[in-house]
Amino acid sequence: MEQLQKESLVSPTVSRWLLEENEPSSEYFTLTELMGRDKQDAAVRRAREKVGKEGWAARIFAKQKENTYWENKETCYIPKFTGTGWQLAVLADLGVSSEDPRFANAVDHFLELHNVETGGFSMRPKGQKPFEPHVCNTGNMVRALAKAGYSKDDRVQKAMGWLLSKQLSDSAWNCAPSGKHGSFLATVEPMWALSEMIKHEPREEWKEAAKMSSGFVLNHKVYKSDRDDSVILFDFLKIHYPTHYCYDFLHGLRVLAELGVPADERMDDALRMLRAKQLVDGRWPLEAVYRGWRQSHPMHGTETVSRPEERELVTEGWGTDHTSQLEEAGKPSKWVTLQALLVLKRLGLLQSQS
Repeated sequence: MEQLQKESLVSPTVSRWLLEENEPSSEYFTLTELMGRDKQDAAVRRAREKVGKEGWAARIFAKQKENTYWENKETCYIPKFTGTGWQLAVLADLGVSSEDPRFANAVDHFLELHNVETGGFSMRPKGQKPFEPHVCNTGNMVRALAKAGYSKDDRVQKAMGWLLSKQLSDSAWNCAPSGKHGSFLATVEPMWALSEMIKHEPREEWKEAAKMSSGFVLNHKVYKSDRDDSVILFDFLKIHYPTHYCYDFLHGLRVLAELGVPADERMDDALRMLRAKQLVDGRWPLEAVYRGWRQSHPMHGTETVSRPEERELVTEGWGTDHTSQLEEAGKPSKWVTLQALLVLKRLGLLQSQS
């Protein structure tokens, strides 16, 4: 298989665009993760201090109620995708931490409603049945909470332990209790959780689980069937953000790279697709956003947690109602561009900056 060639780090135009001061999350991670600037650097500290006060995270916080929750006080899982749990996952990804009292309040609310004492996080709140941990919700929230400063919290540690207990014989996960073969949607969340937990405490059992599950994704070439090399879902070929509990090829590459998995020829098809989607000016587009629920109430009472329209895509412009969206669909995206460049950098496919 032909070797993928390295590219220049990033064009000056793209670099300036990512560093524009109107979006501190993009600015902060571009400086620290992409350019390798010290976190004590004055420009880095200025950007860090603005996260949550300006830009994407600030707009999410502006919709918070009682400085504690979003949309629904009784549960953090619904409505999809603007309830509290979904917002916490995006905020943590943008660099908001437990130092922000608005975030900390929301975390306390989430844990009070959804933490299962024996380990893991339930989709349904306490008082509703079945109140039991769920793989996708637990994986997403362990990653978010660990990234935001809760990796040592006993509830997060127990949740990580529960996830490991649910890893299947093929080294992946499936959120269906009867599932025997791993699914991409259910596997990427525990892997993302592992990537963050390992950064804080590189336990051997966590590293082994990460290694095994990374092999599962690589053996499927990031988005393909291991039987006939066909694309598992065409939705995997579009670049989305936020991904919520879903999956696409860039998200798979991102999680692998954040786990420290080195470049591997089984990534090559996904990497070629990533480069094919790069625009002529060096940026990448946000191709799709998940619409979320159209109505504010569940169909059959609050026990309902799934609706078909939540998987509908906004491919141009802005969604409405319960769409969680940072940038305009169908346009160049700072966040997607940053993540694409970080994948290439972490895999050693970007030239060092001279």
